[in-house]
Amino acid sequence: MTSKKDETYRDLRYRIVTHELKPMAPLNEKALMDHYRLGRTPMREVLLQLQRDGLIQRFSRSGTIVSPVDINIYKHNIEIRTVLEGLAGELAAERITAEELEALGKVLKQVSDIEEQDCENLKELMQCEFDFHNLIYAATHNPKLIGVLHELQGVSARFWHYQIFSKQELLDQFIDHREVVDALRKRDGQRAGQALKNHIQKVLKKLGDKVLK
Repeated sequence: MTSKKDETYRDLRYRIVTHELKPMAPLNEKALMDHYRLGRTPMREVLLQLQRDGLIQRFSRSGTIVSPVDINIYKHNIEIRTVLEGLAGELAAERITAEELEALGKVLKQVSDIEEQDCENLKELMQCEFDFHNLIYAATHNPKLIGVLHELQGVSARFWHYQIFSKQELLDQFIDHREVVDALRKRDGQRAGQALKNHIQKVLKKLGDKVLK
């Protein structure tokens, strides 16, 4: 069951990614505690995770703000992430457990269920996208790689919202994900890694005309 702290983290992340909370907007810790009805310690843990994701910046004297959106940072980010996603796929194919494969299958089942619904469910689909990648990262069993990819993922997600934010566009992301899972089940690291790299490159191409020129 998802904890109150996890729910708060996911909601704040969603609000930042979708620009409901604008770049450079101040975040008041006490106001957030009151809004989410969360204690000081768990709220600080939420903010620390968002900071690790690259979504907020915290300063000892001036407080906390939503991180600015910088296209140059995104370009640098995607160059690194493409390579590391491929590495994650290769390592996951070697190391993934039966339980982790089952968890990936559950994410894909949740996506299929959402696809059949009439409502948009954009927040749920975005969470499925996050969950899928996080499960792949966890399956590498490499804490350093997991930490780096979490940060790269957080930065990338804010740019996705510029263009990839309809229900169908989010659903299309999982075409690649199903290929990844099939490769992982067959322990085909080369195929899993390439499928993840192709996935990132497709997103980059889609964003190119609108953001990166």
